[in-house]
Amino acid sequence: MLKFLKKMMLGLSLLTVVGAAHAETADQFIKTMSDQVLAAIRSNPGLKNGSPSAISTYVDGNIMPHVNFRSMVSRVVGPAWNKASAAEQNELMVESRRYLVRTYAGGFKGASINSIDVYPANGNEVRTRINTSSGAKMVTYRLENNGGWKVNDLSVAGVWLVQSYAGQFRPIVAKGGVPALISYLKSK
Repeated sequence: MLKFLKKMMLGLSLLTVVGAAHAETADQFIKTMSDQVLAAIRSNPGLKNGSPSAISTYVDGNIMPHVNFRSMVSRVVGPAWNKASAAEQNELMVESRRYLVRTYAGGFKGASINSIDVYPANGNEVRTRINTSSGAKMVTYRLENNGGWKVNDLSVAGVWLVQSYAGQFRPIVAKGGVPALISYLKSK
């Protein structure tokens, strides 16, 4: 499961700040972002070595602006999201982000990405192939465009992030609500 999460986070890590023009297609958006992430990984020793602080800084400034994270977290939690207070929702967003960054650290460590192939969009989905020294990894992005492209889910080898995390976290939420999930994420 940890290897799967690392691959998924590597897929998410392919998002970076790009001035996404409204007329830009989904696949152009992912291609530009992929090129910039490759350059960042190659030029930043902290990213290459999996430094949590370097990854956290990079994620905050370059990835999160292009992810509809609130939507992703609310879909992971399900109906309990609407029952949570605004403070609980905000704390869950913070802890979910920390959880992802810790996973990113493992995904970046020793990452030797040779190239990224971006395939033409199929509706709001863009498939990519990340070519690494240890083989190819297929990552598919689901995007939305409400004044600019944002990722609202991604898949590694056919397993979607939101669905995977929902399966992992909803039993925790069912037993103790959003506060139980916050506690769980803090312990990881």
